[in-house]
Order: sequence, then C-alpha cells, then structure tokens
Amino acid sequence: MKLRDIVSQLQQLGVKVDLIGSGEGDIQSVSGLNESNETSISFFKDKKYLSSLEKTSAGAVILDSAYQASCHVPMIVVQNPYYVYALVAQLLNPVKNTYNRHPDASINESAQLAEKVGVMAQAVIQSDVIINTGSVIGSGAIIEEGVSIGKNCRILSNVVISHHCVIGDNVTIEAGAVIGGDGFGWANHEGTWVKIPQVGRVVIGNNVSIGNNVCIDRGAIDDTIIEDNCIIDNMVHIAHNVKIGEGSAIAGQTGFAGSTTLGKNCTVAGQVGFSGHLSVTDNTHLLAKSGVTHSINEPGVYSGFPAIPVSEWQKNSVRARNLDKMAKKVKALQKQIDELVDKN
Repeated sequence: MKLRDIVSQLQQLGVKVDLIGSGEGDIQSVSGLNESNETSISFFKDKKYLSSLEKTSAGAVILDSAYQASCHVPMIVVQNPYYVYALVAQLLNPVKNTYNRHPDASINESAQLAEKVGVMAQAVIQSDVIINTGSVIGSGAIIEEGVSIGKNCRILSNVVISHHCVIGDNVTIEAGAVIGGDGFGWANHEGTWVKIPQVGRVVIGNNVSIGNNVCIDRGAIDDTIIEDNCIIDNMVHIAHNVKIGEGSAIAGQTGFAGSTTLGKNCTVAGQVGFSGHLSVTDNTHLLAKSGVTHSINEPGVYSGFPAIPVSEWQKNSVRARNLDKMAKKVKALQKQIDELVDKN
C-alpha cells in the first residue's frame, strides 16, 4: 500500500493521524526498527530504543509527537502508536477466508449454515447447528449438536465446540481449543467417585479471542460465561460456572477453579491460579504466578501467594531475601543475652 493510502484507511477508522514527510512510499510489511527497510513500516513507543529510531531505515515510523524530532523518515504521528501499529498490521496482513465447503466435510442436513460460511476438510457439523454469515470452520473441527455460532467467526483446526454452546459474533478460537467439555463434577460416596452430569453450557460473547489448546468447561447447572471483548491466551483452563467479565485479558497457563467470577477490565498474567467460589472485582491486575485464594474486593495490582497488594508483596519479598541475615543477627543477639544472664 502507498503510505498515504494507509493514512487514509486509518482516518476512515476514526484515528487522528498526522502524516509528516512523503506519502508516496510503497509499504509492503511491518518490521522492527532495526530490521526495517524502505518498504516496511515500524513503530516507536519506548524511549530506551531512541537510538534505533534515529538510525532506522524504515519507509515510515508510527510514533507519538514527542519523538518526531528524532525521526528522519516519513512519520505517522498518533496518540497511541502501538494501537495504530496493530491496525496497520491488520491492513497489511488481511485474514484470507474462503467460504467454500470441502467435499470431505460432514454437514448434517438439519444444520443451518448461512450462504457465506466456509467449512474446511474433515470438519464435522452435527445436527441443529446454526452458523451465521462470514464464519469459517477449520479442518478437523467438530461442532456438536445445537451449537450456535455468530457472524464472522474463525473456528480453527481441530477445535471442539460441545453441544448447545453459544458463540457470539467476531469470535476467534485457535487450534485445538475445547469449548464446553464436561466440568470436573464428581460426588464421593463411600470412596467411590460418582459422575455428576454437567448440564449447563458455555456462552461466549462478541469480539472474543481464545488461544490454542484452551479448555473452557461447560457449566454444572448454570452456564460458564465469557463476556464481550475478552482475550484469552494459549493453554488456559476455565472450569465450570466461571464468569469472565467484559474486556478482561488472561495470559497463558492460567487456571480458574469452578464458580470463580473475574470482573470487567481485569488483566491476569501467566500461571495465575484461582481457587473456586470466589470473586475478583473490576479493574484488578494480577501479576505472574499469583495465587488467588480469597475474594478481592478492591481494584488494584496484586501478586504473591496468597495474592496481596503488590506494594505489600514487594516489601515481603525484600524481607524474605534478608531472612538469613536477620537469623544470624537474632542468633548473635540471643548469644549476648545468654552471656548477660550467665553473668548475673
């Protein structure tokens, strides 16, 4: 694309953009500042890379106005460079959907597929499934009976969506994910585990992204719910009857035990663990490897096991590193006390 055409597209998306320099350059790809060439576009948002900005060979750079004096190539000046970089990367790397239906796919005659729906090889669409326009079902995916899938969804290879689950519009489910598998529901009777049928569903809102090999269990009685605009990284486990609030982001290898409620606009770093039957309020941010063992009612940043406000955790971490020194001092003081007692 011509740089001026990229700017025009951004403006159509409602982005306030100032183009400084020529807009006639041909842009073919995105790149890092140091790996760039005259046909690539990069972005700058961190001043520790200022030397890279000053030396870049990029055809254009997306940046904030505070740094434009350090840039010698054409610039797209915006308020949020990283966000605009994401938009530009989408423009240069459009998703290529095909709406053909492969002859090796199995589509039940009772399924209702809009005209513009793609089904790849070896996919299985079971009875009474509804798939709306613009959606694509990848190779080997299994969509079980009674599932409803909204508009413009991408269900990638080997995904399983279990019976009667509901998927909203503009949802991406990456390869290998299982949506609506049975929750871990068992009752113990005299040492024998008895299976509890899981009769709820998984209900996923609009504009949700679910990573590779994520497992979201169906509800035991009520539904497991993922609200609009959530992003979920690879290998996350969400147990039965969990509710994830709108706009929350969850990083890889996080695990939610049953009936946890995560509020809106929360961020969860990698390998965080949640005990069951607790709630976390809106606008809470959990650092990596935190253990959430109790409800969190005040928004803020938390870390540690059990998770506590990050300022407390930092103080405790410093003290923990000094435990050996403190133990030696206590031992020395005890020795002095013992000597004074002996003298008396």
